[in-house]
Amino acid sequence: MRQSWISTEVTEGDIVNVIGTFDEHNECIVNDTHNMLILHPDFLLSATVVADSFNCIRLAALKDRVKAINEMSISSIYGNILHEMLQTSLLANDFSTKFLFLEIDRLVTKEMQNLFSLRLEIQTAVDHLRTKVPFLQDWAKRFVTFRPRPDAVAKGHRTSDALLSINKVLDVEEHIWSPRYGLKGNIDVTAQANIIDQNGQRTLTVPFEVKTGRNTKIFSHRAQTMLYTLLMSDRYGMSGLKYISSTTN
Repeated sequence: MRQSWISTEVTEGDIVNVIGTFDEHNECIVNDTHNMLILHPDFLLSATVVADSFNCIRLAALKDRVKAINEMSISSIYGNILHEMLQTSLLANDFSTKFLFLEIDRLVTKEMQNLFSLRLEIQTAVDHLRTKVPFLQDWAKRFVTFRPRPDAVAKGHRTSDALLSINKVLDVEEHIWSPRYGLKGNIDVTAQANIIDQNGQRTLTVPFEVKTGRNTKIFSHRAQTMLYTLLMSDRYGMSGLKYISSTTN
């Protein structure tokens, strides 16, 4: 192990999974650009926990040991409702105003107790969420199509941009795990996507993560999606998947 892998706390007797190329001497060099070593792969870590460690390596341990209760906020309730709205609409392939308004009524009723605890009027919540409907519809019109539209540009991370269309939803909240990489997670939406980039046109099974905040620069979100891509490549036996993102405020 070389470069940043030198600090890996691995000792004799530990169970490891070495993923990489071995030479004629049965040796594999693990460094920052080639190959990897998974320590205790049978102990599955949440992809979210691993992603959080990019900001603070102690954060996962602190969250596990200090069971702090986060205060419910109006923004978090709105975020949960929009999150489920998008999942339901993608699964039903219906972004009509009538369907979305019915979903708002259903989900606001579901969150009624939390809304009352924050002294938020039901109608106020409904009115606010209805203002988000045109943004969801504009996003769906651009990206939820059989073939990518010219304006359906997905920004790449360390890669070039691509044209993207989501033409089929395979599952929502899919629980996925990989003993090979020692990871597990719940994917918001498992989708079939049509991608056009410098490698041509491909149809791939990809993870789709819903983030309702305005801050799109949080690296842990990007890391989480990249880890889900790794998980899906292992489960579905696909390689060459890339991280892509688009934003709906």
